[in-house]
Amino acid sequence: MRGGVWVVSEALRDGGRSGVLESIRHSILVGEYGPGERLVEEQLARRLGVSRTPVRQALAMLEAEGLVEIAPNRGAMVCGFTIEEVWDIYDLRAVLEGHAARRAAARIRAEELERLGALCEQMESVKPGGFGDREEEIRCLVRLNNDFHGAIVEASRNRRLRHLVQRTVQLPLVFKAFFWYTPEERFISNHYHRQILRALEQGDAERAEIVMREHVYEGRDFVIRALEEERENER
Repeated sequence: MRGGVWVVSEALRDGGRSGVLESIRHSILVGEYGPGERLVEEQLARRLGVSRTPVRQALAMLEAEGLVEIAPNRGAMVCGFTIEEVWDIYDLRAVLEGHAARRAAARIRAEELERLGALCEQMESVKPGGFGDREEEIRCLVRLNNDFHGAIVEASRNRRLRHLVQRTVQLPLVFKAFFWYTPEERFISNHYHRQILRALEQGDAERAEIVMREHVYEGRDFVIRALEEERENER
């Protein structure tokens, strides 16, 4: 994804406070820091080669975005999600991204369809164990998946809708979903992407919306099952 939340900048490319913000956000979104993990100002400042002040400011902004929670006496930590919150987030995503797909069917350009097709091919080419590092493999899949969904939102040509989706999509959840995915679940996700692309190529707005909603709901149900199993194993 190349707009708003989908822009994952290279660390500190633009320098200063915004560079610190983008770098920490990127580390959260690609799963380098997991839900519930503490974000220690001193360690972040040392890693980024800056003082603690821009780190503190960046964490405050990430709290406003819903990616970080700052609690008295505990400091900052990456937000986790309850099962009820997952239901709410994915239900809203289904409505927003479904509407984006409906709009995109009548507005998407030929070069955007080509890009979506290329992204489908790239996702399908990522085979389990194909990377030396599993986390690198997951980060690659998350990036490609976010690029795919983001391109459809961009093609809706609705800036307000884009901003709403940006504030709704919780990429730490997306990362965790791909981390849990079996090869079968990956195949299902890729199949949905192909079906969405086909509907967009045919200009079938109703089909594009229906399949996008089904795709998001499938992801929701999988994440909830995985969260329930994880919590059951922790008891």
